[in-house]
Amino acid sequence: MNEEFNGGPDIDSNLASVELYFDVKRIYKELEELGYGKSDRLKVEDVNKVDSLHYFGSEAVDHAINLLDVRSNHRTLDVGSGLGGPARYIASRTKCHVTALELQEELHNAASDLTSRCGLDSYVNHRCGDFLSVDVEGTHDFLFGWLVFLHIADKKSLFHNCYKALKPGGKVYAEDFFVKHPLSEDEDNLLQKHVYCPNLQSWDKYQEDLRQAGFTDIQMTDLTDDWTKYTHDRLQSFVQNRDRHVRVLGEATTQALQTFYAVVSGIFAGGNVGGARLVATKPQ
Repeated sequence: MNEEFNGGPDIDSNLASVELYFDVKRIYKELEELGYGKSDRLKVEDVNKVDSLHYFGSEAVDHAINLLDVRSNHRTLDVGSGLGGPARYIASRTKCHVTALELQEELHNAASDLTSRCGLDSYVNHRCGDFLSVDVEGTHDFLFGWLVFLHIADKKSLFHNCYKALKPGGKVYAEDFFVKHPLSEDEDNLLQKHVYCPNLQSWDKYQEDLRQAGFTDIQMTDLTDDWTKYTHDRLQSFVQNRDRHVRVLGEATTQALQTFYAVVSGIFAGGNVGGARLVATKPQ
């Protein structure tokens, strides 16, 4: 399904400039490399190799599914769903209904196409719009955010809308950046230019914002060590396979991704930014 909100805002130019989103069409180049034509029916397990923009791919999504015990009768909302990787994976594994909400129209269109070609239209409803301004009914059992909340400056509105979107007893599950120690001016500039993190919070402030929104049973897990290694290894692997990437993706896209991966790896290596998994509950 593919639904658009009337009166939605234009794509945020800062977010659209992030190198990770530089060439959305690269997903089709990767699928072609896997042997798929432009209109071929797709296997979720193949698309999942190249459609996730968060860390650890389906392993991270499996953890969320198992932790929350997501089942076929649940309704879930994926905020900032990108190319639709987690949404499709959750739907294909659990057969639950997933609303995939994405701000950037080009990402939304590609995600919708991929979902249709995977035969998951009846489970995943793609919607294009800004989570801070769209009207999302409080009918969801779970709300997911995979490295998305870091892009949203207005945390008060963000968590208020998360609370509003969930039914009583529902849970928000997110993986996100947080500030471990004060950022240097260079680190702050790099995060703004290359990742677009306009208002990162400390560990304690993050939890306080969730409490202020009404959430209880707030659980945060520090993933910094794992993410530091992951981002380092991702960069090294990308550089080692640069010739392959240039052949498949082209020079401009390869350079953009390498720049992004290098910035993120360097930020985590600096020790002032951390990674966290959070789960919070809307009271009954």
